[in-house]
Amino acid sequence: MSASGKAMWTSILFFLACFLPNALSEETKEHPSIGIVGGGIGGTSTAYFLRQLFGKDAKIDIFEKRQVGGRLTTIKIGNNQIEAGGTLIHPKNMYMVNFTKLLGLEQLDVGGGSFGIFDGSSMRISSSQYSVVTMAKLFWRYGMDIYNIDSWINEKLLSKFMRIYDIQSAGHAYTTVPDLIGAMDPSFISYMKNSIKFVMKTSGFGDTFIDEMVMGALRTNYGQNTDIPGFVGAVSIAGVQPGLWAVKGGNKQVPEKLVSEAQVQVIQGTVVSVQLLQYQGKNYRVGFFDAEKKEQFKDYDIVIVATPLHDEVSEIDFEDFPSSIENFPQQFHKVTATFVEGVPDPKYFGVDNTDDLPNSILTCNDSILVNSQDKKADVFGNPTDVYKFFSNTPPSEDDVKQMFTSKKDIRMATFMAYPKYSTVGEDLPPFVLHDQLYYVNGIELAASAMEMSSIAGKNVALLAYNHWHGNLDKIDEPYLDPASEKDKTEL
Repeated sequence: MSASGKAMWTSILFFLACFLPNALSEETKEHPSIGIVGGGIGGTSTAYFLRQLFGKDAKIDIFEKRQVGGRLTTIKIGNNQIEAGGTLIHPKNMYMVNFTKLLGLEQLDVGGGSFGIFDGSSMRISSSQYSVVTMAKLFWRYGMDIYNIDSWINEKLLSKFMRIYDIQSAGHAYTTVPDLIGAMDPSFISYMKNSIKFVMKTSGFGDTFIDEMVMGALRTNYGQNTDIPGFVGAVSIAGVQPGLWAVKGGNKQVPEKLVSEAQVQVIQGTVVSVQLLQYQGKNYRVGFFDAEKKEQFKDYDIVIVATPLHDEVSEIDFEDFPSSIENFPQQFHKVTATFVEGVPDPKYFGVDNTDDLPNSILTCNDSILVNSQDKKADVFGNPTDVYKFFSNTPPSEDDVKQMFTSKKDIRMATFMAYPKYSTVGEDLPPFVLHDQLYYVNGIELAASAMEMSSIAGKNVALLAYNHWHGNLDKIDEPYLDPASEKDKTEL
């Protein structure tokens, strides 16, 4: 080769060495590899939102040790499939509403039916087959509280809560749970620091209403009492409003179908470690045992933890980080759901005959076994002879014998279902554990619900996207409502 030819190739190689790596890194920058630990509604909704944001070329994996859906699951008793995990969805839960439409699923009305509130010895109140009689009974016992509660939920909670959808639609994200909750409305921060009993008393509600109706809602939804924080308490009360629904065929279909919609790979395995890498290329190495119990490793640019990082729930080790990442100190609350196909004994609830036993029974005494009891339809809305009752401890065989005169089948499921809520003022887990390492389930310490997990999933997806592309003006910055800004301009 001539001297001039050698000089030309030297110049080309020098150009490639200088500029090609940058070009490749910019191209790679557009399409990260993302590993999500946990295939519940939090992890699968995060995957869906990530796919929307990053596009078709991003690589997204979900690690799930059991089945996709997590705490959204069903149980078979007799010939019936019954919801066993998260059951009720509020009509204003916009992400769950939109997921259901997007995925071609149907809503199933689960409202209505007779109800009563049991104090451990007798029914404090029970509904009538005539709605006008029921309202008269409620008014007689609770006064105007029974009318004021609906407007209180709508004005003090839902109207402010729904602001999050505009905030997230505008691409804004927050690194801490209090910042996210406070973005909905600053009053919610105060709600998290005071008990629901305090919040409702200062709003004018009476002790009888709080100690019976509110207590009953809290015990069925969270197995806890009116000492829990006001924010999660308000979310719980909204969970007994009219118009509640479930997904026909089972709520677990939402996370199952989100996996397909988001075009992610599900890896069956138990994650045991997340290692910070020290070389150029990928940021993290995820260690896991696959379905055959073989240890495996995969490397990612971004890792998202969508499973609770708490003792008794998680055993993930975070390795080689400059400061240690440990399980968070808050404890999770264990609850047992018992399903009985049989005939209940009405005398257990202080009722003379089975025909007068309410379909749904709330309890307002936290010293008794049963948190609540419901006669269940199957996941398609067909009536059954199955009853589900929640308890904070597993019932004994004698307990079940006292509650049922006969039974054909019985099933029991114990969950580390949701946090033990406290107003002590503990620091809540952040959404960001390290650069490009995120945590979805911190939201549960504010309130545990399907919609809350979906909101956290959207927040984490936006954090990952905004950090990846350097959109720092969208992170922890105030959201200015265009409508309110227009009003100010017009004034």
